[in-house]
Amino acid sequence: MVCAIASSPFKGEPPSVAIRKASAVVALAGPVTSPEVVAKRRIDMATTFDEGAVYHKGQELPLDRAEALIRSSEEKFERTAREALADLVAELRTAGCEPVASALVSGRGKALPPLASILKSHALVHAAEGDLYRRVLLRASEACRIPALPIPEREIEARAAGAVGIRPARFAARLAALGKASGKPWTRDQKESAMVAWIALAAH
Repeated sequence: MVCAIASSPFKGEPPSVAIRKASAVVALAGPVTSPEVVAKRRIDMATTFDEGAVYHKGQELPLDRAEALIRSSEEKFERTAREALADLVAELRTAGCEPVASALVSGRGKALPPLASILKSHALVHAAEGDLYRRVLLRASEACRIPALPIPEREIEARAAGAVGIRPARFAARLAALGKASGKPWTRDQKESAMVAWIALAAH
């Protein structure tokens, strides 16, 4: 059996740690019209606000030290994500499920200015941290030799419904049934990951 793995940077964090330093990962397998959830994981790339909010911390540092912190942190987060995904892939293969595609909930794709400008803007700091974690997850997926497909957040539901071949208005019930069968957790993060996994499975 083949399956698709997808991830979504967590949005359900408490406000005090609302940095996308963790990811909800969902694997779907089976026919595109009626897949099942075969795995759900949480990948924690950082465990504290200070560790994960690297651009926020960079605002407190000289530019050269901020650059070094962001670079070293990104390398560390990528190692963590790569190891976690590799473990999941190994588990799936042991269970007789071959991962053939992966996908990621992506942002708007707008280019960011140089770091010096980013660190002067709270909004840009948040955008840069979101981009950092998405880059980390994409590279981790590629390191596991699974094609990575970024899906813009605003397109997820319509594209997932199209993959199944039903109208978006009817897709919500199909997604709810998938979640009910898989059990908890089934928050917004797992739902988004399941939808992009569905898209990746259909695209394979």
